[in-house]
Amino acid sequence: MQPISALSIQLIPQYPAVGQSVTLSVTGINGTIRVFSWYKGPNINADNQILSYIPSANPPQANGNQYFSRASGLPNVSLLISDLVITDQGIYTVYVQTDRAGGRNQESVNLTVYIPVTKPVIRANSSLVKENDTATLTCETENAERIAWGRSNGRLPSAITLSNDNRTLTFSSIKRLDSGDYYCEAENVINKIKSDIYTLTVNYGPENLIITGPNGIESLFNLTVGTSLSLRCSAVSFPPPTYHWKHNEIDLRKYDSILTLDLSLKENGSYTCTASNSKTNITVATSVVVIVYDRTLTPETTGLSGDKIGIIIGIVVAIIVVALIAALIYLFVIQKARQKNSNKKNQTTDVSVTPSSGNGHADQYGTENEIQYSSVNFTARPGRQPPSQAEHEIQYSSVNISGRPARKPPAQPNDDSIVYSELRLS
Repeated sequence: MQPISALSIQLIPQYPAVGQSVTLSVTGINGTIRVFSWYKGPNINADNQILSYIPSANPPQANGNQYFSRASGLPNVSLLISDLVITDQGIYTVYVQTDRAGGRNQESVNLTVYIPVTKPVIRANSSLVKENDTATLTCETENAERIAWGRSNGRLPSAITLSNDNRTLTFSSIKRLDSGDYYCEAENVINKIKSDIYTLTVNYGPENLIITGPNGIESLFNLTVGTSLSLRCSAVSFPPPTYHWKHNEIDLRKYDSILTLDLSLKENGSYTCTASNSKTNITVATSVVVIVYDRTLTPETTGLSGDKIGIIIGIVVAIIVVALIAALIYLFVIQKARQKNSNKKNQTTDVSVTPSSGNGHADQYGTENEIQYSSVNFTARPGRQPPSQAEHEIQYSSVNISGRPARKPPAQPNDDSIVYSELRLS
């Protein structure tokens, strides 16, 4: 008995999925088919028989113990299964008999019913992501054999880490440039499907806070009474920060980025802008100084800028300080000199004059010339420095001889006492 040529069974489609139909197509048959049977399992027996099919019979198909309504035999020996379910998978065996002598043969095939991957969904470990945090995105799907990640606005960041099955994408220290639209794609042998876009937002700031005026960034504004000044506060931040203004540390209750001032003298002082980010809990501040001048005393009317006025004021203050120091030194020196002169003047001089009793001589005019001697003694006042040895020396004075008639000497006391006179030198 010669068997027919070798049978072959192919699945059409090759990777049938749940809900689809599959045909177990038999090829390699020679001769006219008399009968064929399909079995669920590797063995051909009545318990495993799904159906038998005799083309010449009416009806041609007879159902067996393993029959189910979604299975049907085809005239070309194939088996059609509709609306596949997971329980349909397994081994199927066909037995074929033809009109040729000994024309009997059988073949088996393994049917795998695939489940399509479900649409992926991206979930983050936190709904609030701040710069430098660790952030994780997970691609949730079922029945996937492969998962891939993508970014709509460019390549994936190089600093990410993927899990072994690619389901998890991790940023160890996320940066603001990592913000963007991400997606994951899951697939198996029967289908491939992409997730919806997940927008990853990295919150940061505020930083680089500045206050600008009409001419850009300035730290000092010199303006006149009656003019208007607009100050703009700006910072790098996401989300945009909220602003808060203060004047000389007094809350202005202004919360816009722009502060407009109609200037009067009371607007002089420091203006502080505070920027706050409610997501990052970061607050920063910066200040500028506004100087308001009366119209008659402005840098413009004096021809000087605010910086030059400041320099001039500094120079004037320095000159005044130097003048005060010089005056103090001068007063100190004068005071010392006066004290020295005062010490000298406080000394007292005593002069004693002793008339002599020597003989008189007459000159050619018959006039008698008298010679008198006087001695000068110097004594110090009580409380003064004691006189030096030189001060005790006797000094003599000479009497000039004149032609006037000689005066009679005053009567001398009988006791020949000496009369002293005191001369005070001041």
